[in-house]
Amino acid sequence: MRPPSDKPAAILHAALGLFLKHGLRGTSMEAIARAAGAAKPTLYANYPDKQAVFRAVSEQLIGGWHDAAGAALAGQGSVASRVAAALLVREKAAMTLRLGSPHADEVFGRDGPAGPRLRDFEAGLTRDIEMELSRAGIGGPRLMAQLLVAAATGIGQHAASP
Repeated sequence: MRPPSDKPAAILHAALGLFLKHGLRGTSMEAIARAAGAAKPTLYANYPDKQAVFRAVSEQLIGGWHDAAGAALAGQGSVASRVAAALLVREKAAMTLRLGSPHADEVFGRDGPAGPRLRDFEAGLTRDIEMELSRAGIGGPRLMAQLLVAAATGIGQHAASP
């Protein structure tokens, strides 16, 4: 994938790659600036510290998952196929990160620094699925949505490939 041309986007792109390659502790602001082809003052003008860079990377990454899952739920087909597609978005994204980085769970896992944002995403996805199930007239939509999300999570953690 080609790096983006504008500096803030290039910074986030470079930071994501470094966080996945070296972990959060193993990535410095200097390394992010260097990988983004940005001067350190430019980096600090956009992000005051590494935590701010990480928050922006997490928001962008998990926000993309949210948008893709929402599009899947709003798409065509039966409620079962749309819910499955939304769950697949989340699990495929998580698995792709885990398979591509020894630091993915440390950085982007539920117990890592992105955990609160990830849990918010999961709660929102569960609510969205519940609404779709309710619209389809499926009984017990809240419990069913919770079970579907939990099952997809378990399957995703044990699947061999995305």
